[in-house]
Amino acid sequence: MRRIAVALAALAFAGLAAGCGAVTHASGSTVELGQQDAGRTVQVSVGDTIRIKLVEDRPVPGSSVTWAVTSSVPSVLQAGSVTRNPATMTPVGSDTYTADFLAVTGGQALLNAHGTTSCEAMAKVNCPDRDFQITVVVRA
Repeated sequence: MRRIAVALAALAFAGLAAGCGAVTHASGSTVELGQQDAGRTVQVSVGDTIRIKLVEDRPVPGSSVTWAVTSSVPSVLQAGSVTRNPATMTPVGSDTYTADFLAVTGGQALLNAHGTTSCEAMAKVNCPDRDFQITVVVRA
């Protein structure tokens, strides 16, 4: 009975901390980010994985956006796996690009996302590439 009371008290405290804006994820967890996080600053801990998920669109044949994400300081945020789902691009539709980065040491780094566009029916000036950044602060 005492164990149940202690567990409930711990859950209640965690709920209060979350309500106060405290970071509640444990070290070694995965933090998922996307284009909606452009311009944000995110805090993580050493050992966390930052997963960037982006949509690669091909609305019509000859028109597409293909993403690549890099870390400005690889010694802070080390690049990991990159996947596309489905692995074989379809001529029309959308795929999911996923890039993982491991927080290896304390510091700050930018995740630089670059979306290369292709628009066969338009001049490149009318079909600009897409770029955004997310600042990641890694707590030691």
